[in-house]
Amino acid sequence: MNISIWSNRNLLIIWIFSVCCITVYVKLKYNRNQENLFEGHFWVFTDSHVDARYRDDGDPATRCQNISLKNITKRIRKYGHFNCDTPSELLTSAFSAAKKIDSNIDFIIWLGDATSHQTPGADSILSVGKHFTEELRKFFPTTFVIPVLGNHDIVLTANRTTRFKEYYEKTKYQLLLNDDNARQTFEKGGYYTLRHHTLKENKQIILRFVVLNSVMFQARYEDFFDSNEPIQQIEWFNKTMFDAHKSSDRVLLLLHAPFGINENLLYRFYDMKYEQLLLSIIDKYSSNIIMCLSAHRHYDTFRVYTSLNVTMGILGHPSISPIGYLTLPSIRKYSYNRKSLILTDYEQYGLNIIEAENTQKDEWTLSYRFSSWYHRTKELTSKNLHHLVYLIRQNSFHLKRFLISKHYIDNKFLTNHQIIQTLCALTLFNFDELISCTRRLENKNITYDNVIMNNSLGINAHMNEQLIEYKIIYRRVAISLFILFIILLSISYQIYSKYFNNISNEKR
Repeated sequence: MNISIWSNRNLLIIWIFSVCCITVYVKLKYNRNQENLFEGHFWVFTDSHVDARYRDDGDPATRCQNISLKNITKRIRKYGHFNCDTPSELLTSAFSAAKKIDSNIDFIIWLGDATSHQTPGADSILSVGKHFTEELRKFFPTTFVIPVLGNHDIVLTANRTTRFKEYYEKTKYQLLLNDDNARQTFEKGGYYTLRHHTLKENKQIILRFVVLNSVMFQARYEDFFDSNEPIQQIEWFNKTMFDAHKSSDRVLLLLHAPFGINENLLYRFYDMKYEQLLLSIIDKYSSNIIMCLSAHRHYDTFRVYTSLNVTMGILGHPSISPIGYLTLPSIRKYSYNRKSLILTDYEQYGLNIIEAENTQKDEWTLSYRFSSWYHRTKELTSKNLHHLVYLIRQNSFHLKRFLISKHYIDNKFLTNHQIIQTLCALTLFNFDELISCTRRLENKNITYDNVIMNNSLGINAHMNEQLIEYKIIYRRVAISLFILFIILLSISYQIYSKYFNNISNEKR
């Protein structure tokens, strides 16, 4: 009888609680479905540096191009080595892994450098470029592709008036880039723009890709271009950004080499006069730019350009090529909102080529997810990236995570001076400011703990990050099960109450 009285008194409370739980659950599900409705994905690949002379049984001391008589163990390295450029097998493995992980993507961005660092000549550059095009299309035959030229893709000694047209034709570039207007400017100077509808039902939302040929702006290559070519490209860039602004297009700016300074070797990526002109255009139209995506360095790093009220994030990308112990072979998948066109997150996948050499298997695994790795919200904007730079400079947790990502595979000792110089280079783009920042912080006795980077440190950190990802999934499952349990409990109480009341009434 006491149970009956208790259930009758608390039935309303249980019912209200159940309704609240169901409402919250349905609301969360609805919000998640709305997010999924507009969520899109795209892959970014870069710096494959395929070496046509690579041998699986080659000696790393010869960049894996020649057999060594000392190779008694007959080591087979079909997925590459840190002293060598990329075997064709590794490129195939990267594309195959990307397709298995997610083939339902909106587009692919290729940031350049298909050929080896020591390509013997024009025929080899064009042959490897053609091979790259065919391999990409073999795994993604119909996916929209936005390709970028790298400094190792251009035949510098070719006829200056026809070299880009020749490259387009002999590498089957039309399989990647078949827009007539884009082809016209590409054949002129290796740069172009494309407009893309991200939502079929809303033709007013335009994602514009602006692709620059950064090789023209690098001082080391200036002798291979006519003096008017870089200026013509800058004028085209200014007009293209004006058109984008006039049409309210949102822009992804794509280039191979990034803006700024190489803080490790202390040299500028671009000739200063060209960089200043380019940045002045960005100053005018930064409100249209979603993000700048770059490559070239092979490092997993980023930086932020700021000027008065201007903030533009520059996301660098690790390479497919493992050469130089700069990175594990890596590929990156971005998430973005098709409606707002804001980047929301990215997942990075890598291949442990040491393990692949031992097992002869290519198992690409999740290295980390940006939002959880840096404990950030899922909104990868220039403003949020700038705030992350602030946290990296102020917080040891974020600093260590940044250094692990950048020097993931390095076996090196980072001094306080090197760390300070790296942090200054995150937002400073000329030498005077960089050197001044480094000296100022050192004079103020700003110190960071010296860090010994090694492979195990990075692997352990990334393994822990994967465990965190699994815990988040388990937590969501547990919450869903708990809500389901409450609902079932409520239903059981209602059935029990009615049944018990009926029995009581019958006894009366």
